[in-house]
Amino acid sequence: MSIEMPAAEVYGLANALRGAVGDAEEIGVRLRKTPQVGPGLQAAVETFLESHRAAGRALAGELGWLGDTVAAVADSWLRLDGSLLGPYRRPRDE
Repeated sequence: MSIEMPAAEVYGLANALRGAVGDAEEIGVRLRKTPQVGPGLQAAVETFLESHRAAGRALAGELGWLGDTVAAVADSWLRLDGSLLGPYRRPRDE
């Protein structure tokens, strides 16, 4: 199976992933305060919210890494194309 995708679209995907980092970072901000629910449930609610904060931080990190990796793939494609096509390109008209 092959997928044809121009490098510009791959860079677009990388930028979209990097843009989603901000959304994932908001998870912790939105869950910053733990509501008071009473002594019976307070510890469970705090643990629950902290686990979601941690998941948001992890998601933000993974989205950033994935965006960088996708951009590196596009860079690699362009370098490969340049090395394969470089000797056969016609000189530019000036």
